[in-house]
Amino acid sequence: MNTEDFVLEGYDGRKLWASLILPPVAEGPPVVMAHGLLGFKDWAFFPYLAACFAGAGFPTIRFNFSGSGMGPHRDGPFTDLTGFENDTITRQVEDLHAVVSAVRSGRIPGCAPSEKAFLWGHSRGGGVALLTAVRDPAVAAVASWAPISRVMRYPHETAQDWRRRGYQVIESSRTGQSLKCSSAFLEDAEKWAREGDLPVQVHRLTVPALLVHGSEDASVPPAESESLAAVCPTSQLVILSGADHKFGASHPFTDPGATLQEAVRRTVGFFKGQLP
Repeated sequence: MNTEDFVLEGYDGRKLWASLILPPVAEGPPVVMAHGLLGFKDWAFFPYLAACFAGAGFPTIRFNFSGSGMGPHRDGPFTDLTGFENDTITRQVEDLHAVVSAVRSGRIPGCAPSEKAFLWGHSRGGGVALLTAVRDPAVAAVASWAPISRVMRYPHETAQDWRRRGYQVIESSRTGQSLKCSSAFLEDAEKWAREGDLPVQVHRLTVPALLVHGSEDASVPPAESESLAAVCPTSQLVILSGADHKFGASHPFTDPGATLQEAVRRTVGFFKGQLP
């Protein structure tokens, strides 16, 4: 299976750098993958997971959000610092909508048009995938690994300091860079909170959802998936014993461990279960 790189134009002309991997024979709709904070389409296990989805018969598209800070390169430092600084959750939902729209209209080079798509997301990308699934009728199912349960997740003191300075600094352990996130992100998060945030949104979800979380996740505690499952009428919850936030993986990626393989098995089975 070959991976083809391409670029899509999203809302307001934002560039979405993407990669497509096709199965020998397509047996289901495309899977669109969404990364989390400080992630990108080629981070850690993402290419491996995309190959697993394609091996199961699903054309798979992974992409960089327009505010990821990453350009067309597969690895290396964050280069689009302005894009990162100006990112918001609303912009990410728009980006994911744009990729799904491209799937429907046949604008993914080499991929046949499809009326439906599956979504997969990790961490903050898992929350964005759920928000998108609520709003986009082309989404047939969504799987989220270690998803956040709230967009507005910042203590009052943190929000005050963020607003006063006009930005928050986020450190990347991968590159050693200090990245700015503008107060626009905070204002957008507060807007989502006023509208009920993720719990209210996923309560409206009408398509099947799979929530997979590690019992030892120190970055996003498993209680966050448990709280979403409690209010999402279409959800299945899987807590993997011993798994951390990265499901045992690291960047650069080496071999998949048992917990990652189990998460893949559960997710592929979930998507296959949605086929006619």
